[in-house]
Amino acid sequence: MIGRTFAAGVMVLAVAGCAENPTEGQLWGTGAGAMIGGGIGRAAAIGTHYPWAFSGVGVVAGAAMGYALGTYVDPPAQRMWATATVEAAETGKAGEPVKWETHGHRGSVTAVGDGWTDAGGRPCRALHQQASRLHETEGDFIRDVVACRHADGTWEVSEPMKDSESQ
Repeated sequence: MIGRTFAAGVMVLAVAGCAENPTEGQLWGTGAGAMIGGGIGRAAAIGTHYPWAFSGVGVVAGAAMGYALGTYVDPPAQRMWATATVEAAETGKAGEPVKWETHGHRGSVTAVGDGWTDAGGRPCRALHQQASRLHETEGDFIRDVVACRHADGTWEVSEPMKDSESQ
């Protein structure tokens, strides 16, 4: 009985592994959720004539909830990228990348040259951002931006106008 629940959990975990770039949290959450859900389903089936139906529903429901929980606890790539952007703008040395990596994604933010003060008195810095998915050689996202710090300490990041747009 426990062996079948375990086998169902492994199957659900394998299906979750087929998702595009699953994170470590998603894989662990799916597996643990499937096992716990299967156990709860089996316990709920005591005294019924359909114990495997209850276990199956428990495995699927547990896997779905575990996947969602695993997604929630993983640090999203956008947050890692934003943190690297602020670090490069505030303390980064020109030409030295601030690298970041989270499950399934990686990137870097590099300060370009020295900072300056804009017409509004805000300190600004030109940055080069790059991001890609792990284990993929194509599809890098690259852009050059300008980051300016407001008086409250928050940073505003914008893409500079291209020469063809300013005419």
